[in-house]
Amino acid sequence: MKKYYRSRIMFSAMLSFLIILVLTVGAIWLISYQAMERNTDNFIASSLEPREENEGEGGRRFMQDAPPAMFGYNPGRRNMPSGFYEITYTPDGEVDQINKRGIAEDADVSVQEYVMNAVKKNVDKGKVGSYKFGIRRNEDGSGKVILVDNSIQLHMLYNVLKNAGMVGLGIFILLIIVLFPVSGRMADVFVRNTEQQRQFITDAGHDLKTPVAIARANLDVLELRQGRNKWSDNIRAQVDRMEHLVQDLIMMARLDEEQNEQALDSIELTALTEEIWHEYQSSLKQKGITGETALEETPPVKGSENLIRRMFCLLMDNAVQYTPEGGTIRLEVKPEKKKNRIVLANSVTSLPTEKPEKLTERFVRGDSARTQKSGGSGIGLAAVRRIVEKHKGKLVIDYPDEHTFRVSVEI
Repeated sequence: MKKYYRSRIMFSAMLSFLIILVLTVGAIWLISYQAMERNTDNFIASSLEPREENEGEGGRRFMQDAPPAMFGYNPGRRNMPSGFYEITYTPDGEVDQINKRGIAEDADVSVQEYVMNAVKKNVDKGKVGSYKFGIRRNEDGSGKVILVDNSIQLHMLYNVLKNAGMVGLGIFILLIIVLFPVSGRMADVFVRNTEQQRQFITDAGHDLKTPVAIARANLDVLELRQGRNKWSDNIRAQVDRMEHLVQDLIMMARLDEEQNEQALDSIELTALTEEIWHEYQSSLKQKGITGETALEETPPVKGSENLIRRMFCLLMDNAVQYTPEGGTIRLEVKPEKKKNRIVLANSVTSLPTEKPEKLTERFVRGDSARTQKSGGSGIGLAAVRRIVEKHKGKLVIDYPDEHTFRVSVEI
């Protein structure tokens, strides 16, 4: 039990940390990348303006924001990136002049050819390698190309991402080291609370058995002396309900025990299903319920035969209980990949008001008024889920249509 809670606590904490780390680093990287793109676009647009407008009074000039002074450096504002090419071309689309500014890497022939092809295809801007370019066309067919080298900025972004990942990995390892003893203490609290709750339920269940048995015995004597009437029938119905509730509470307490006292058996699922289905035929006939089966041969299942039998009985009890007279119950068992699939569907007058996933919680009932009549305790499906979990299976409840309640178990 402690191992279970500790693993859940550590998994939740580490998953939360990883999500926050990825979102934080991703956001920082994306903002930095967008800032680089924005500065590059502004510089290209400023550089492509006619020179008289760019340099005249009131003309637009690119000016990069200056970072604050730090670590003994006091950088100023820059009016150009680290390096770029200024290329002019003739009306024929041939290169006229190439001016290299700053510390741009030497652009190879393929980059220049790509840019000149973009000129011929009337493309206004684009990217090639680590370069970003913009084109200004003159009325006479000549023009100007600004080719900005972003390799330094891209390397910086890559280093930010790599260093953040390394720091995150270090913090992740540190988190595991710190969280291991802390999660043990937290798990002790959960284990203690769970043990106290289970012990309380078990003790309360055993203590309630005596007054329920006395009430039933007194009721039997009263009916022998005065005969049955509607009042005694109501009392007996509530005594039966209380008795079933006590049994279900004790069963849930036992299912929650961590130690696996149940021996693992090789279970022939189809044969066990047929056996239990025949046991319920009298209950089906009493309510005039039509029973349908589609049972295929399945490979043996490793598990507790007592628990699997109990699971089938709980599902059948639930189906018979809520299927109206003249309704239908259909049971299917079939192999599916590496698991076996059990599907039990029954017709209902009205579907539960609760969502399907809520019905497997303890004391959650689809319809309180209807359950009071039928005597349900809201524990049956919760017990089924617990049994399925013990066998590493999956339980799904759904409503295929407005008059069908279906339970599917993969085990």
